[in-house]
Amino acid sequence: MKAQESPSEEIVHSLTSQIQRSKGGEKLKLLDSLSTHIVSNTNFSNDSIISETVAHALSLDSLRIATWHMANRIYFQNNITGDAEKGNMIFKEFLPTARKIKDPNTLAKYYLEGADSYYFLEDHKTSIYYYDLAETFARKANNLKYVGLAKLYKGGTLSFLGAFSEASQVLQEAGKIFEQEKDTFNSISAKNSLSILYGQNAFFQEAKTERDEAIALAQKIQSYAHLVSFYYNAATDARKQEKQHERIANLKLALKASQKTRNPDYYAPGLLAAHVIAYAEVDSLELADDFLAAIEAAPEKYTQGRNREPYLDALKHVALAKSKYREALTYGKEHLAIKNRGTHYEEIQEAEKFLAETYEAMGNREQAFIHFKNFTKLKDSINSIQKAKALSYYQTLYETGKRDAKIATQKKDIELLAAKNRIQNQWLWFGGFGLFTLFAGVVLIRSRNAAKRRGRLQESFSQELIRAQEEERTRVARELHDSVGQKLMLLTKKTKMKEDPEMDLLAGSTLEELRMISRGLYPANLERLGVTKAIESMINEVDANTNIFFTNELDNIDDLLSKEASLHLYRIIQEVLNNMVKHAEAKAASVTIERKAGRIEAVIKDNGIGFSYSEKLNGTQHMGMKTILERAKILRSQVRVDSMPNSGTTISLEIPT
Repeated sequence: MKAQESPSEEIVHSLTSQIQRSKGGEKLKLLDSLSTHIVSNTNFSNDSIISETVAHALSLDSLRIATWHMANRIYFQNNITGDAEKGNMIFKEFLPTARKIKDPNTLAKYYLEGADSYYFLEDHKTSIYYYDLAETFARKANNLKYVGLAKLYKGGTLSFLGAFSEASQVLQEAGKIFEQEKDTFNSISAKNSLSILYGQNAFFQEAKTERDEAIALAQKIQSYAHLVSFYYNAATDARKQEKQHERIANLKLALKASQKTRNPDYYAPGLLAAHVIAYAEVDSLELADDFLAAIEAAPEKYTQGRNREPYLDALKHVALAKSKYREALTYGKEHLAIKNRGTHYEEIQEAEKFLAETYEAMGNREQAFIHFKNFTKLKDSINSIQKAKALSYYQTLYETGKRDAKIATQKKDIELLAAKNRIQNQWLWFGGFGLFTLFAGVVLIRSRNAAKRRGRLQESFSQELIRAQEEERTRVARELHDSVGQKLMLLTKKTKMKEDPEMDLLAGSTLEELRMISRGLYPANLERLGVTKAIESMINEVDANTNIFFTNELDNIDDLLSKEASLHLYRIIQEVLNNMVKHAEAKAASVTIERKAGRIEAVIKDNGIGFSYSEKLNGTQHMGMKTILERAKILRSQVRVDSMPNSGTTISLEIPT
């Protein structure tokens, strides 16, 4: 860390002197070394040497070195000068040249920096596209660090978009990679992103736990940039909980840590603005004005370009606190316009809410209502998706419960028939004991064979029952979709033509409920996406609608299973997840599916309260486990259940291919 904080002037001077006396390939080698040293071991105050290295590399057709250091130039603009627009321009202009190289490691670095430029410009969908490309090339290069970085940055981006379930999964995968690589610095970054994700979802205690662990690590290695982020996010969570003293204390810690980083000016505008807003909201206007004056003392650095947004945020809050409503509106509208160009939904919500509160303070309730409506609409747009998924998920639980009840009834009938057969066989055996003593061996063999036949008959009956149920559910789902669904769709169109809002809403909601019931009866994702993606989608739904945090590692197995086998595997995992949600009281779970020679291995784990497997298997009220075993037999697979009370549960499935 000391090497990163203070440049090695002796090395820079030595390399510069050698470069002046060299040319051609030798000069390029020295320029490459100097540029790498500047990026890695100095404060990287300008990119002139990097630009010279790129130009010389291009003159010698060394595209790999040119691309590598062009990525460093993009990094310089994104992270040192804060000019992401220029970084993005460099990325796009050089992209056709970069695509010509064959080195996947260099391409991974280039796409990472390019994705960052889109991230800072809040074009998050494009940034995710390039993060995915970076991960693809990093895997080709077998560079796990870059794989982890691509996942880390993608996860943070997804959380800003409100895709919390996927973000959590990706961030946890990144954390595992960094732990495996013993990369403490980026492990801290993964914990930081997870703490932000928890805070966005109001899991404040979980966010604090994750953050406190990371702060201890960051202090140990003197990673001040991380500490800035941790303290700032702690202040954000405190604000949401209306803990104003805690909020201001953390902002002070963030500002203090920023002054020890390599680039304090990068953090100053946002942190000073955050102080202004905090003091304005607690009516400490004198202190708010002091921090505002500190911003305006360096207008070119702190109020222009990307720093215009936090400056406006500060101005509008001070104006509102001073009851200067016209000024507050002017600043608030400009601030909202900037936020609307991005995709940070939380910040857009806050900007709309501010305007609603300002208009309300002015007595203009009509305009206040318009902006409050925008605020609630944006907020509900996230929640409504989750509610729809939840409804679909619970509908699946309902259908599963009905199926279990029917199977339980059928199994009771089978067991009663088997008991009658046993009694009849016993009477025959005892009655003929004296006459058939010589044939006892034959009778014993026949008895065993009969028992095996009855077992096979019972097993066959159960399996046929399951197959019949699936066929019936598929038939009903199609009938609902093709018949009732089409009629409801027609009804929806007619209600729209009549311009009756209440009827239109009722018809639309009824149609959506019917579709969700149909999806619950038969997972259409199996045919549309394949079994691997269908299972992943199911896991993500459960993750999004419960308090259980899931991770998954799923190899693509679409080509290894028939349509029927895919459905049974899907139902087995669905049943296990249903049981987990209803009974396990778990905080975390994982699903792993691996392709191996001649078989597929699936493992589902949770850290819940566990259960006694033998009791659950023998209990008549727990038919779900028996159904899992029957489906496993259809797949000719082995099932292993490892669970004890208070010790979590692991269910393993081995399917021959």
